[in-house]
Amino acid sequence: MCALSEAGFMRYATTAGMGGVSVSEATVILGKLAEHPGYSYCPLAHDWRTLTRPFFRRLHGHKQVTDAYLLGLAIVQGMVLVTFDRGLLHLAGEHSDRVRVLEDDF
Repeated sequence: MCALSEAGFMRYATTAGMGGVSVSEATVILGKLAEHPGYSYCPLAHDWRTLTRPFFRRLHGHKQVTDAYLLGLAIVQGMVLVTFDRGLLHLAGEHSDRVRVLEDDF
């Protein structure tokens, strides 16, 4: 988890028709996630250019900016980016082992 993924969760969880919970409730959920034994937090300590350098040539649009940062952070930190977006596998290229695509029928 990082500040960007926390913000994304908060945005999704508090959107009516999606999660639809209050900001307070979503914040409590984030706190509970942090208590999970597998939880890990990565501070945002790297610049975008450095993190996206390994796959920069495969970037092709504004919709990939945040995903590219998160992917680069996962690569640098030796972690795995979990997503529903299969397109990240192409973006990751030789670093595709740092991406895990969840199926939306779980």
